[in-house]
Amino acid sequence: MFHISDNVRTVFTKRTRLGRGPGSGTGKNSGKGHKGQVKRSGKPAVTFEGGKKSLVRRSPKLPGFKARPRKDLAILTLSAIDREYSEGQEVTLVTLLEKKLINDKVKKVRIIKTGELSKKVTFADEESIHLTKGVKEAIGI
Repeated sequence: MFHISDNVRTVFTKRTRLGRGPGSGTGKNSGKGHKGQVKRSGKPAVTFEGGKKSLVRRSPKLPGFKARPRKDLAILTLSAIDREYSEGQEVTLVTLLEKKLINDKVKKVRIIKTGELSKKVTFADEESIHLTKGVKEAIGI
């Protein structure tokens, strides 16, 4: 009689059991063939190439380190600020976003001294806007 507590998995799927006698179809060598490296229990690593020097060790090692660019940090120049802002305006993250100098993913802005600032603009006293030493000297902070 079939009960619900019986192994329900055997009702739906047919598993092949390896190495269970000649009648199973995969008896004796469990479908692994005769002797050899693959039949043994300790298989070599996937990168093993039969004793020759592996591809990773053969390839040249290039010098240097390249850091990924940050998506949340934007670098702006004084000339870009001078071009977009008029006299007396305040530079904040919101106004930079409105003028499309930065995108919505940017959380920090670094303003560097490249070019000149001919207009009098104020920079918001936020942690998100960082002025370099050269910019502070140029605007007189």
